[in-house]
Amino acid sequence: MANEKSKWLTDKYWVTEFNFLPEIRAELTLPEKVRIHDVTLREAEQAPHVVLKADEKLRIYEALDDMGIYSVELLPIISADDREVARELVKMRRGGRKAKIVFLSRWDEKEVDFALENGADGIVVECPGSPWFGQVVWGLDENQMIEKLVKAAAHAKKNGLYTSVMPWEATKAPLQFLERMYKSVVNEAGVDEVTYTDTMGMGLPLTTSHMVKKIREWIPGVTIALHAHNDFGLATAYMLSGVAAGASTVHTSMNALGERAGNAATEEVVVGLELLLGVDTGVKLDRLYAVTRLISEIAKIPIPMNKPVTGDNEFTYESGMVVDMALRMSKSERPYSTMPFSPQLIGRKGFDIILGKMSGGTSIKKKLENHGLTATKEQVSEIVERVKREAIVRKWSIPDGVFEAIAKAVLEGK
Repeated sequence: MANEKSKWLTDKYWVTEFNFLPEIRAELTLPEKVRIHDVTLREAEQAPHVVLKADEKLRIYEALDDMGIYSVELLPIISADDREVARELVKMRRGGRKAKIVFLSRWDEKEVDFALENGADGIVVECPGSPWFGQVVWGLDENQMIEKLVKAAAHAKKNGLYTSVMPWEATKAPLQFLERMYKSVVNEAGVDEVTYTDTMGMGLPLTTSHMVKKIREWIPGVTIALHAHNDFGLATAYMLSGVAAGASTVHTSMNALGERAGNAATEEVVVGLELLLGVDTGVKLDRLYAVTRLISEIAKIPIPMNKPVTGDNEFTYESGMVVDMALRMSKSERPYSTMPFSPQLIGRKGFDIILGKMSGGTSIKKKLENHGLTATKEQVSEIVERVKREAIVRKWSIPDGVFEAIAKAVLEGK
């Protein structure tokens, strides 16, 4: 019982025990460990407006490697700069970096050759997964699509690359065609991994679990990877439900940077896998917060305040009742009880208290203490009222300097 309890209650977090009930665990097919395949170096630039310079990509790789990411992905074909970055990343890897270097290629043997010639650890061969796209964009029928993918994947595999295939828009493919495609690349090309891709993030969690189980039945023993975008707000749920059904590689991007609404966020998926499913990812969770800030600064895309896991609001409290509970809990044996997890888990120093329309006496007393001020009960009540009025006028929280001025005015009887 002690081991089971440690999965949902530790010195850093207290998640629901219900995730670990025997009848729930019996429904899961969890891998021992999940590989985090981070696609930030590619997908970030597919996010509108974002451009990453060569040195920035190398710095991001260093940060991801230090954090314990299993592998990173980039698309060398985009430009001469990207091809040079690819070569530099391989040099860094050979120089002792642990995160594997994986090139994304289209179903083109020449692009596979670039990976072979420049020492990539692996390759993800992408192609359309929907016969509709194959016909409209490439003029290929179903047989020609499968033949083209098998040929490119076999070329990579027979020459020693760890080979994954990624038919995008797999969720729009007829089931029979998808089965043929996956079986063909495994049986004819010998690929190591197939990716179940929900390009528009449309699959319900239940659907994703069902499909991963189905794919494992089609190609037993082959690693299943997951790739999804967040158009319906389901990308993180997609990853968790897919892993719960037996997938063991997830494609994620820091800060959810990616095409359209972005990809599954690395930080959200990692924390979800570790805390909610109890699966090891190898990622140093206490590096997450700093790395999200670094990448936000480089990409010039601010992190939304209310973003899960790493948004500033996650550990910022204004509501008087919540502040009162948080301060009381902070003195208990479970100081993070009113939080999703301890801020320190992801590398934050602690939680913040701000003042605004929702503030109460406890917040005011705490702020007075921080400023080295003391007040009577009546004065605290007056400060609360003035803070509320000021917040209403500003339609925002109250800066510390403004609070100090309000407090001093009340204390001086003004």
